Amino acid sequence: MRQGSDLEDIAVKLDRAAHHEAGHIVIAAVQVLRLRPAGLMVDQKGKGLACYCKQPDDSDLSREHCIVASLAGFKAEERFCEEHSCPAPHWLGVIGSGDSIDAREISTKLSVPAIYSELENRSARLVEQHWAVITALAAALLAKDWEPLKPLKSGGTWAEATAAKYLPGEEVVGILARYGIVAVYDPTC
Repeated sequence: MRQGSDLEDIAVKLDRAAHHEAGHIVIAAVQVLRLRPAGLMVDQKGKGLACYCKQPDDSDLSREHCIVASLAGFKAEERFCEEHSCPAPHWLGVIGSGDSIDAREISTKLSVPAIYSELENRSARLVEQHWAVITALAAALLAKDWEPLKPLKSGGTWAEATAAKYLPGEEVVGILARYGIVAVYDPTC
């Protein structure tokens, strides 16, 4: 009986990760952040990665867009969990995550740092507004076949598993276009 439960657990982890990463990419694209060629990926253990240009320029608007996109992953994962009656991410895991750390670091460079809670609310609103495309992107990623884990452009690894599902940036852009989102794809990013 436990083995079936383990399979259900990993299926839920994969779904959560796919929606989390799709949330990042969709909200990044909506805010005209550039998407990277690697696109989206999830590994066999439920770890994922969304590849978009996360470094803001020197403007508050650019910083806000990066913060909102960083926060959108957990907002999408929370929305998925609400819809599928699974436990939401624990707040300690959220605030200690790389996404939240990145967002908080960028927020220290805002000229009005007190707007961080507004950016969290904006992220949640955008996830809700674009939920259909987030779920479509997550489904497209999960429909992919398992492939051997690929190194990142930097040469580093992003997961400890041996296989992952990949949705390349060009395919992401195509799916977003079907929903009226014109994504900026930048292979040099």
